[in-house]
Amino acid sequence: MKESEINRLFLRVAATSGQASEDVRKVFATLVSSTLRYRDQMKKDLGVIVTVEDVRVALDWLVESIHTKRLPETNNAVRLDLLKIWLDELKPYF
Repeated sequence: MKESEINRLFLRVAATSGQASEDVRKVFATLVSSTLRYRDQMKKDLGVIVTVEDVRVALDWLVESIHTKRLPETNNAVRLDLLKIWLDELKPYF
């Protein structure tokens, strides 16, 4: 997954949310930067490729996890780890 793909994915999500406030832009910047760090770490340390689909699924889980305060039941460690990273980094916003 290329950085440009990640940026396009997050920009599409941002575009559907209407006018983005400063806080929204900060949240998206946090999501993008943490995703890129995780992607690079997984590739370097384990040779694992984080896909666009992994990010899309984790994004779907993110909103639900914020509302329910629960993690999804899954065996996909890449997606779950990405979700956990996001939740940890977004704590200051909630």
